[in-house]
Amino acid sequence: MRNTDFISKETKLFVSLSEMPGNTGTVWFNKMFTQKKIDAIYKAFQVDRNDFKSAFDGVRALKVSGGAISMPFKTQAAQGVDELRGVASVIGAINTFKREESGKISGYNTDYIAACRSLPLKYRSIYMLGTGGVAASIAWAIRDQKSGPLTVISRNRDRNSIPKDVEFEWRSWESQEKLPAPEVLINATSLGMSSTAELTIPEQWWRDLKWVMDLTYRPEGNKLAREVGVRKIEFIDGKKFARWQALEQFKIYTGLEIDEQESDY
Repeated sequence: MRNTDFISKETKLFVSLSEMPGNTGTVWFNKMFTQKKIDAIYKAFQVDRNDFKSAFDGVRALKVSGGAISMPFKTQAAQGVDELRGVASVIGAINTFKREESGKISGYNTDYIAACRSLPLKYRSIYMLGTGGVAASIAWAIRDQKSGPLTVISRNRDRNSIPKDVEFEWRSWESQEKLPAPEVLINATSLGMSSTAELTIPEQWWRDLKWVMDLTYRPEGNKLAREVGVRKIEFIDGKKFARWQALEQFKIYTGLEIDEQESDY
């Protein structure tokens, strides 16, 4: 068990607010704080879908130093901070916040940084499933890097969920069987996070797929990851994506940059 003798009223608190929190980020950030001798602790909190405003009001009242925002709160959180920094101002969603010396809370988007690191070279077709907060970041990265034509597939057509300067075509969830096979597939839904809600894609899509990114992650793997492995398709999973965005978060929180090989996320 970690030595907690150092904790005092000066110890900074960083949090993660999520509807479905895991332990990976909590363990990693506390490990990095210890290694770098930073007087801070990190704790994940489960927040019910209708309670986010109350939770974030608590963050303000308790003067929490910063933290992470997970699905499905990224867009709502962007509306609750005092200032949006960097690309967060155009994406309209945040996954990171920090209390500045002035006391104001700034919002950042490190999902965008991870997306830029993840995305492949140019391809002729990119399908992205879902329109949550992380989808907005990926769409903006696709635009900036000119990765290829983007098709967004979702259950509801919500144009405001994708930044207005991003060009894309929208297709309904029910139309998947009628769509031609893409070269790139990005799963930005929660399907795959649980064994009771796996993602299934049309069989004909596998014909041309060359690169897949799945933003969900389970240690034992999910259905999509297993199918990608059998077909030996290039694959970025949610854990690798989370590591890249966490490295950027740590830099925002502390001003320190950690080498990826040192991170052990």
